[in-house]
Amino acid sequence: MKKFFVWSTLLGLLIYGFFIARGKYYQHRDEQRRAVYYENLVDTSSPTVRVIRDSILIGYQNETRTIHTYVPPNYYSDTTTRYPVIYMMDGESSFNDLENMGPEWEIDEVINTASDKGKPTAIVIGINQSDKSRDAEYTPFVNEDNPDAHGDKYAEWVTSDLKQWVDSNYRTKVNAQSTTIGGISRSGMMAYYMLMAHPEVFGNALIMSPSMWVDHDRLMAMNLTENQVKDKKIHISVGEYEGRTMIPAAEGIYAKFEALGLDDDHLKYDMIMGESHWHITWRKAFALGYPWLMK
Repeated sequence: MKKFFVWSTLLGLLIYGFFIARGKYYQHRDEQRRAVYYENLVDTSSPTVRVIRDSILIGYQNETRTIHTYVPPNYYSDTTTRYPVIYMMDGESSFNDLENMGPEWEIDEVINTASDKGKPTAIVIGINQSDKSRDAEYTPFVNEDNPDAHGDKYAEWVTSDLKQWVDSNYRTKVNAQSTTIGGISRSGMMAYYMLMAHPEVFGNALIMSPSMWVDHDRLMAMNLTENQVKDKKIHISVGEYEGRTMIPAAEGIYAKFEALGLDDDHLKYDMIMGESHWHITWRKAFALGYPWLMK
């Protein structure tokens, strides 16, 4: 019995050591990949990307915010077509390595390619994260870890003031089925929250690597009726190496909407193979989610 205990302990330590070493290997690999990007940063945005710096007022915070706007290549030559709109939080990462100081998500490249092939296109609004309080802005409920959380007010600002400004300045389709909310990590969690809190505004969501651990139970307790979700399109994604917290959270969201009766035309889950919690994961996720969303 003693010998069995010793061998089982050694085996347990070996297995534990294997997973620790595996995690360090992928962490080191990602650090090397990121270093290459940082050394070779250039402007990677398309000609129809515009940066509006510190000009969009967030009234309840009494501050301005930078947004990044993209319109399809034929937007200015075809002056009658109206377009669906995708709102992306953490939006400085949407179009330009220099704005992100790292690998962008290549949203403009994906939609430009769709345009070249005669596929549907969209306007994209990238909303900069807060320089002062990203966590508070991307947390909907006050809790012990986030006593200054005001994500509920931020969501109301996006759905009212910002959307009104976008619809007034661009040729948009204003209905919910043509309006998508998207985000990554903590803002991916906010994309889920905003879809649930404002189903009359957002008909679709791109929920990438959602940090549901921020307030898991209250977030998952949010409910919509089958009638409220039946026409929505929801794409959920997570990296293969994002771990035992992030992957079950993404799977939980998928299961929640699947239980409401959404089929494969309205609900899609992608695990991004070979990737962890970083921008290349979200670049690949958007490339998978966008054509499905726009079918």
